[in-house]
Order: sequence, then C-alpha cells, then structure tokens
Amino acid sequence: MAPTVTVSRRPGLWQRMSEFDSRHPLLWNLMPLLVYLVFVMAPVAAVSAGTQRHPWAQLAITAAFLTPLVWRRRYPFAVLLSQLAPTTAVIALNLTGETAMLTDSSGALAFMLALYNVVLRRGLALVWWAALIGVAPAIGDFAANSRTHSVMEFLVYFFETMFFFCFILAVALFVRTRRNYQASVRHSAAREAVQAERARIAREMHDIIGHNLAVVNALADGGAYAAATSPERAEEALTAIGATSRQALSELRRVLSVLRSEESGEAIDLMPQPGLSELGTLVDHVREAGLSVTFAVTGPAWELSENQQLAVYRTVQEALTNVLKHVAGPRRARVELDYRDDGIGVVVANTGPIVDDAGTPRGLLGLHERAAAFGGTMEAGPQPVGGWRVALWLPREAPD
Repeated sequence: MAPTVTVSRRPGLWQRMSEFDSRHPLLWNLMPLLVYLVFVMAPVAAVSAGTQRHPWAQLAITAAFLTPLVWRRRYPFAVLLSQLAPTTAVIALNLTGETAMLTDSSGALAFMLALYNVVLRRGLALVWWAALIGVAPAIGDFAANSRTHSVMEFLVYFFETMFFFCFILAVALFVRTRRNYQASVRHSAAREAVQAERARIAREMHDIIGHNLAVVNALADGGAYAAATSPERAEEALTAIGATSRQALSELRRVLSVLRSEESGEAIDLMPQPGLSELGTLVDHVREAGLSVTFAVTGPAWELSENQQLAVYRTVQEALTNVLKHVAGPRRARVELDYRDDGIGVVVANTGPIVDDAGTPRGLLGLHERAAAFGGTMEAGPQPVGGWRVALWLPREAPD
C-alpha cells in the first residue's frame, strides 16, 4: 500500500481575516471607521466641501453614526438603537441627497454594520425590531421632507429601505448559517475523536486485564493442583501470580494516569508502550501459566514504528490469551513473525478443542481495527486440522 501523503493547504482569505481578527480585535473594530475616513470622507471633503449643506452638522452627525460601531460586535442591538438619534437629526435638518453626502454615506454604513451584527450574533426574534428601526426613519423622512406626499413617493421611500434591509439580512443569514455549519462540523469531529479515544483506551484495558487475568487464572489452577504433591511448584506459581499481578497493575496505572492527566492538564512521565522486544517476556509469562509455546522469527528484520510494534504485540497477546481462556484440554501454540520486503506477517496458531461458549469476540474486533489503521489485515478462525489461527499482515509502507 502506498504511503499516505498529506498536502498542506494555504489558509483562505476568510480564514486569514478571522485569524487577524482574533489577534487584533480592537483594530478590526476600528476598521470601518478607518476605511470610511480614507475612502469616503477625505474624497468628499476634498472635492465637494463647498457644496455641502451644514458641513459642521454633517461632521457631528457622521461621528454620531460611526463612533458606536466600535462596540457593534459586543452590543449589536444597542448600537442599532443608537442610530436613531443621528437619524432624527438628519430628518430634522433634511440632510439627504447630493448636498449631504457625509450623512447619507455614514448613515448607510452604520445601519448596514449594526444590522449585520444583530442578525449574526443575536436571536432572530430581534430581526423584527431591527426592521421597525430601519423602516421608521424612512417613514419619518417621508413625512417631514416629502414634497408631494404621494402614495408613489411613499412606496419609493418604503421599498428602497426594505430592499436595503433584506439584502443585509440575506448576507448576514448566509454567514450565520455557514458559521453554524462549521461549528457543527467541529463539534462532530471532536465527538468522534473522543469516541475513538474511548475505544482505544477500552482496547488497551481489555488487552491488559484480559491477558493478565487469564495468566493469573491458569497459574492459580496449576498452583492449586500442585499444592498437595509439589509444594515448591505451588510456590513458583504464587510467585508468578505476584509478578503478573504487579505488571498488570503497573500497566493499568499507566493507562489511568493518561486519563487523569488529560482531565487535569498535567504532564506525566509515561512508560513506553510494549513492542517487539517484549514479545519474549510475553511468551515466557504464558509458558509459566502452563501453555507450551514455540516462538520463531524468519526473514531479515527491519525497523517498525512504535505503533506498529504495539499492534503486533497486542495481536500476539490477545491470541495467546484466548488460548488460555477458551481452549480446553491439551494445548500447544506457536508464534511466528515473518519479515518480508513488503511487510510483516504474524501468525499465532494453537491446537486443542475450543470452548463453545467463548462469548463476544471483542478482542478480535479490536485487532481488526488495529490492523485496518495501518492498512493491513487480520484474519482469525478455526484451522482445518483443528485448533485456531490468528494471522496479521502489516504492509511495510503503512500510514502510522
């Protein structure tokens, strides 16, 4: 299997803007004011300063429109309400049209940003109040400054304002929906990661407890049988039970310490995970439990990653544990590691009749998942000549 290649993608414009916002929130809050001063207010003052009506009043009203926008993200609805005061002054002084470009442009920008943030950051029930706040000034302007007060002119006032309102509403709803979708995707990914971590810890606990308890149970049975006729063999069995129990407790503490460190955020000094170098010790423990095991390695060895070694170790451990737990009567087992140019094969086979009521093969399911994680395969089933066989294959160029 070809190795997996991860291609890093450059962040898009939207992501870069979000990162800039997170690093410099105040500068981002001031951005609309700076853009307005540079691209709108300065050109208007330079080109048509002499033709503007009540220029000082327009400057004061422009400041009243734009200054609250600094708090538009924290208090969006309050900022929208604050637009009513300068809007009232605009209607009273009739500062609209070509001779009042500053108030027209600043009022449109302020209303657009305030409404956008209300829809984006607050409950949609406030949209109706926002619509009222947007339409009321248009009706007031019509009543105060219309020349004809005709129905057609009123409709022009009304629909012009509503079109502007609906356009901003549509853009804000689109961005809000997109953000909610992204948050849902992140939440789902986090939940899947938690479930995968729980499954991994459950596999580790199953492997540790299942194997060591099977060895302890076999040693206890052998020690009880030998207690009457061979006290020294019973003493050896008790010593082996103590060593196996201490090893199981040590591995359990390692797994549980990981859980505690994740909850508290503390760093801990972890023991390395078992690998190929511990296979000999594993086979010796199983032999002490009374199972005759042969261990053979063929082919020139090559280096496996720590995770690959753990997968091989757990496969051998689970297979030998199942022999101790589920095979009755005389039994033997063999463990074979076959290094090849394109991968490694692991075979654990045994003889002896299998117990019918063996329960749910949760351990074998975990072995399937381990093998699939490396692009490999795991097969388990009865042999034609009797007994059971577990076969693992991991490709050499496997994703780690």
